Amino acid sequence: MKPGLILENELEPIFLGKFPPFPENVKEFLVKYGPYFLLVGAILTLFGLLAAFGIGTAALGIGAVAYGSGFYMYVSLIIATIIMVMYLMAFSPLRARKRAGWNLLYYALILSLISNLLQLAIFAFIVGGVLGFWVLFQIREKYIL
Repeated sequence: MKPGLILENELEPIFLGKFPPFPENVKEFLVKYGPYFLLVGAILTLFGLLAAFGIGTAALGIGAVAYGSGFYMYVSLIIATIIMVMYLMAFSPLRARKRAGWNLLYYALILSLISNLLQLAIFAFIVGGVLGFWVLFQIREKYIL
């Protein structure tokens, strides 16, 4: 068994063997334009996180985070910040079709799933995990080590 990322060897036969493969032109589209979608998403997430942490609204005396908000919400905001940074870090390697970029997306997806579990968002956990891993494993072959 070849070494891989956490759970990669266990998930590979499921998402490459049991799920239908993407057409080659879809894979190529995702690999070519996906990094730019991620970059735009990360930038939009940055603005959302700044608002959630109250930066930018502090001058107006408004805070997006209500008093008494739960501990898990703050943990989720921290995880979202880490994921956003991982997306930004993955941009250049993904554009260069390096496996390091794919690895960052893989770990960002795992962190996102952990966040969903902490929030008890079971539907988001299941749908996000299935769709996320399906897409990731379909395009993995396009990234070189």
